[in-house]
Amino acid sequence: MQNLILAFNVVFPLFLMMVIGYIIRNKNLADDHSLDVMNRLIFRVFMPILLFRNIITLELAEALNINNLKLLLLATIATIAIAVFSAILLRQFVKEKSKCSVIIQGIFRSNLLLFGVTISASIYGEGNIGVVSLLSAFLVPLYNVMAVSLFEMYRGEKINLKKILVSIIRNPLILSSALAIVCVLFNISIPEILESPTKSLSQITTPLAFIVLGGTFHFHKLSKNITYLLLTSIGKLVLMPAIIFIIAYCMGFRNEAMAALLGSAAAPTAVSSFTMAKEMGGDGELAGQIVVVTSIFSILTIFLWVFGLKTAGLL
Repeated sequence: MQNLILAFNVVFPLFLMMVIGYIIRNKNLADDHSLDVMNRLIFRVFMPILLFRNIITLELAEALNINNLKLLLLATIATIAIAVFSAILLRQFVKEKSKCSVIIQGIFRSNLLLFGVTISASIYGEGNIGVVSLLSAFLVPLYNVMAVSLFEMYRGEKINLKKILVSIIRNPLILSSALAIVCVLFNISIPEILESPTKSLSQITTPLAFIVLGGTFHFHKLSKNITYLLLTSIGKLVLMPAIIFIIAYCMGFRNEAMAALLGSAAAPTAVSSFTMAKEMGGDGELAGQIVVVTSIFSILTIFLWVFGLKTAGLL
């Protein structure tokens, strides 16, 4: 019963915030344009501040211990391997390149920063999210490099290294990660005058992002891509985490490390994948629907993963 309560406490706040967002849009308190503007604000301002604050609190010598380095290696190799395997497998079933690239991205690209931090904080408290913050600092740039490369290849063009580098340099999450890592390396702390406002801004991120996410749900548009959506959801929320958890168990990962992997592997597809797909020739409509459907289904799957891992003594 205690494990059920823990699992419920993890997912219910996420569910409630998304429901509030859905109600807000349906009551015409916010339209699609205003939600799109808020989403860009979250991506360009609030999330970078949240990521920066999470990373800057890390003790570098403690964070980069052998276990965490093994965790980073596992997450990196698993993400790349799953993307490659998905591309090989889906080539047989999805003939439209614009859809195939979007599905592959939907499977490997997790909403790690938003869901990962929230899940870890729910289970272990806000003072114990260092591992998931470290994972975010490495995986967020990897997701972007892989996504840009993927869409370039599926457009039939050669991989443009200059375009990839520009995309990396301009990404607000990557910039904030790099700045935070520099601060950690040189032991630079946030000036006292900025401590309170940056903390307040970072605390806005999670509730606002989930409310906006709930507001983007349009259920009547999902039917024509239902096969692709089910395929992506199963791959993203069931198969990918199952593979990673089995490997992590065999490698001896437990507790905070397993919670960090839960946030990276079992989280739904990142909202930024929709923007990336639209800008790089992918099927933007399908990409947006993947974000919506995986976010909805993740409420159930994350609940089951938390309950299962806790019952098995891994959390």
